[in-house]
Amino acid sequence: MKLLTLVTAFTLALAAGSAAATTRCSTDSFGNTTCRDSSGQTSRASTDSFGNTTIRHSDGTTTRATTDSFGNTTMRSSDGSTARATTDSFGNTTIRESDGTTTRVTTDSFGNSTIRSSDGTTKRCSTDSFGNTTCR
Repeated sequence: MKLLTLVTAFTLALAAGSAAATTRCSTDSFGNTTCRDSSGQTSRASTDSFGNTTIRHSDGTTTRATTDSFGNTTMRSSDGSTARATTDSFGNTTIRESDGTTTRVTTDSFGNSTIRSSDGTTKRCSTDSFGNTTCR
């Protein structure tokens, strides 16, 4: 699963604030990703020609994500929060937020991802043959 989809699903999950919400993401032919959760929250992500990603949430907030030459992604939200995502050589991603929360994303050999947050919530994500990602 692409980091953009994970970041979008992750930021939508944060905005929704519910561990029980199901999140579905799809990417169109232009590379724009849209995620919607079961409570109606929506996020739309697009990446410009410089590789910067902008995620617009239905609650009015915007998150900008940039990736440096080392592959580290920094996310800054319009509400003032920041998060930094790093991926190790095994493909596991760790996201550290400015409020002290840490989230770990692991992906198995089938491409299914598990998102575990330090607050105890867990989401499992899978991508179907059409490229749609679902997180529960």
